[in-house]
Amino acid sequence: MNRNHQDLFNPSAPPAHGGNGAGPLAGLGPCRLRTKMFLLFGLLLAGYASLYFILSKERGIMLVAGVAALVLGAFIVFLISDMITRPLIQMTRTAERLANGDLKQRARVYGRDEAGLLARTFNAMVDGLEKTFRDLEDRNRALEDEAAKRAVEQDKEAAERFRVEKELRLARLELECRVEKRTEELARVNDELHGKVLETRRSEDHLQNSLDRLERALEGTIKAMALTLETRDLYMAGHQHRVSGLAVAIAQEMNMAWEKVEGLRLAGIIHDIGKIATPFEILTKPTRLSKSEFQLIKEHPRVGYELIKDISFPWPVAHIVLQHHERLDGSGYPEGLIGDAILPEARILAVADVIEALCSHRPFRPALGLEKGLEEIRKGRGIRYDARVVDACLKIFRDGRFSFKKEPEAADGERSLGSGQQSWG
Repeated sequence: MNRNHQDLFNPSAPPAHGGNGAGPLAGLGPCRLRTKMFLLFGLLLAGYASLYFILSKERGIMLVAGVAALVLGAFIVFLISDMITRPLIQMTRTAERLANGDLKQRARVYGRDEAGLLARTFNAMVDGLEKTFRDLEDRNRALEDEAAKRAVEQDKEAAERFRVEKELRLARLELECRVEKRTEELARVNDELHGKVLETRRSEDHLQNSLDRLERALEGTIKAMALTLETRDLYMAGHQHRVSGLAVAIAQEMNMAWEKVEGLRLAGIIHDIGKIATPFEILTKPTRLSKSEFQLIKEHPRVGYELIKDISFPWPVAHIVLQHHERLDGSGYPEGLIGDAILPEARILAVADVIEALCSHRPFRPALGLEKGLEEIRKGRGIRYDARVVDACLKIFRDGRFSFKKEPEAADGERSLGSGQQSWG
């Protein structure tokens, strides 16, 4: 409770806001209005009784005294009514001014009676109201200042947003122009590339057709070379193709690269092309060959190499032809190569050539059969022939995945074959 509210209930508190009382009853102390009226009535009654006792024998004087008492009573009534109504009138006028917005107005306190207590309570209420109003005004000013600041910030943000949006629009327009220009350039480049692609495809198709023609021409040339040999020696008919087929099957079983397999296939077709330089009489001799004749036979790999070495094959065909009679232990010919000095393709071709030779008729002996050929490579496994090649060859025959195709008779009836011991392919 503040001091003003404490003063409201303190009978000894002095009158507030310059309230100095009114009339002769204002200084009677902390008495209530009812007490004041009783005291006043008692004084009047005592005065009247005294006057009546003094003046009861004189009628004229009595009349004057009555008139005086009447006037005095009226004055006292006026004084009392004014004392009662003045605080109320004053509070009414103060309330009207407060209602008009003048919060500085206060009710005058004319005493410490009920009217004074009411005035002090009213003034305390107005003080609280004024304080609340001032607080509200301060809060309102603070809110207005904050709102003004926010409005300024919002204006700045709006201006900044407008500036950014404008820059974005300009940037978008510029980007669209660049994209459109770039799109036109890319479309032009795409058209150019499309034309070049079409041209490249036509060139590739032309090159592929040329390559196909060259491959067919090469194939035809090789077959013609093989056929040239077979026309000289009917017992060699189909030998080179059968050797080539078996060599390809062995290479595929060994998972050799297809490029090497293709080179091996072509080498197999012409591996005996060097026999074209061997005299016909030696090739078809039904009896055992002499050492000098067999030496001529042993030169056919070198002759074949010399015939095809200048042809630009994409594979080492000439060297495969040269080495197809070489053996791992160096017992082969024409150079007596050993081990890794022999090409893998030549090792495969050597095994295939031995198998086919023992399975076919020769002028100097009849066909010995497939089992004889397989027995020969088993005996030479790891010695004369490559072990991996031998294993692959045995596997494809054991699994039934390869067999020699039957060839028609090369001559009218089977020739009488000698008992020579050579088994050259």
